[in-house]
Amino acid sequence: MKAVVQKFGGTCVESEENQLLSAERIMEARDQGLHPVVVVSAMGREGQPYSTAELVKTVTRIHPRIDPRELDLLMSCGEIISTVAMAHLLATRGYETIAFSGGQAGLVTDAFHGSARIVRIEPEPLLRALQEGHMVFVAGFQGITRDHQITTLGAGGSDYTAVALTWVIQETPQLPFGEKLEMAPLQIYKEVDGVMTANPASLPEGQQASTIPTLTYDECVWMSRLGAEVLQQQAAEMARAQRIPLTVSNFRHRDGQGTEVGVAGGTRLSQTGDDRATAVADQARLAVFDVDTKDRRLLLQIGERLDRERLSYYELESDGPRARFAVRPLKYRDVRRIVEGALAARGVESSVNVGDFALVSLVGEALRQRLETWSDQAERVLADGKVAVHGRSQSDISLSYLVPEDRRQQAVGLLHGASVLRG
Repeated sequence: MKAVVQKFGGTCVESEENQLLSAERIMEARDQGLHPVVVVSAMGREGQPYSTAELVKTVTRIHPRIDPRELDLLMSCGEIISTVAMAHLLATRGYETIAFSGGQAGLVTDAFHGSARIVRIEPEPLLRALQEGHMVFVAGFQGITRDHQITTLGAGGSDYTAVALTWVIQETPQLPFGEKLEMAPLQIYKEVDGVMTANPASLPEGQQASTIPTLTYDECVWMSRLGAEVLQQQAAEMARAQRIPLTVSNFRHRDGQGTEVGVAGGTRLSQTGDDRATAVADQARLAVFDVDTKDRRLLLQIGERLDRERLSYYELESDGPRARFAVRPLKYRDVRRIVEGALAARGVESSVNVGDFALVSLVGEALRQRLETWSDQAERVLADGKVAVHGRSQSDISLSYLVPEDRRQQAVGLLHGASVLRG
């Protein structure tokens, strides 16, 4: 038996038409001799009745503060609704189907509500259903604790579900009754043709993004961390750690090529053999904290507290005596509480600016060997375009720049044109 995990994003199941197109992709896999395990996100986005955003509004209308345990219980309903709907749709096409919640599929998490991590997978019911010939559907974005409390896996958590299930099935040499089990690469379906060289909406008029044919695991992780809609960061890190190959493609197209992540393994330069960067990622309207110190011990303490709370942040090098942290505005009040708490005992001042800055990042394996050269070029390109840089950070394969929000689109276009499209 050869299985495949297929993950469908919220747009893929938001309407009857899209559900039918997604069902085509599932039936095609079965026609190819594969046994699908289908992970489904909640239907649609804000404004549509069963989306996570709309479910949350049913309680925040009463009062904006709600216990995290109760909120997870509510948010898990969106994926359960869409999972049952898709299982029922395929059942009407003559397939034997079965739908599982995340907990029923064996995903055991810690008790960190809102951003839980998977600590164990008990896949026996899922594997038994596969062996019995069922087409298996699993609600993404959720799991269950050891004491049976429902948890959610953070924004984009259905990606995490899909990677985790691929890993556990891949690590299972045979099904409960002895049949050998193989695993095809994970299939991630979205409304785009794969991972793009930039967010098309962030590029200036006249410049176009293109689909990236292949990504290394490191590129996938850093693009996810820096704002590109590739995978949830936790999912990307798990795929890298467990060497899970996957493809990202458009659910609307039969045999769409999309983007392969980690399929070939190793590292690579661009497909043409030159040293172009792979992509530009951007994060809009960040909240930026200025801290009146560059004391590394204090900054590490702040970072450790943010990590414990599972809050994503960017620590930025800046000119002058102040340190900078940038966070997505959705969580900035939580970050503010932690930053000000860490500084209070030291008598250190801080200030916050919400929405006036953005982070624009250059990512690619080509940066790995000559990071300083790439940095000089990127800063020169931004300076020539009169885009001020208010902070910077880097990894082995990425360079990030804090720029004014009203210059974000220009900065994306400048870096994309000079470093991704050149040649």
